Amino acid sequence: MQVIFDPDIPEDLKEDILKAIEEEKIELCKECGSNVIYVAMIDNTLDVKCYECGASFFEIELSEE
Repeated sequence: MQVIFDPDIPEDLKEDILKAIEEEKIELCKECGSNVIYVAMIDNTLDVKCYECGASFFEIELSEE
């Protein structure tokens, strides 16, 4: 599984995001079969989705500190 991060995602969050992806046990996209995940940051939400077709696996709401 390859994970590509949006350039706006801070380095200190990437390890936690990778752990969350492992916990969800994502292997292949159910829509297209791709094994590449893209993590996009939209406002205070991380959208974990397929890099190839854009199908969303799950979202992570970031808390404001």
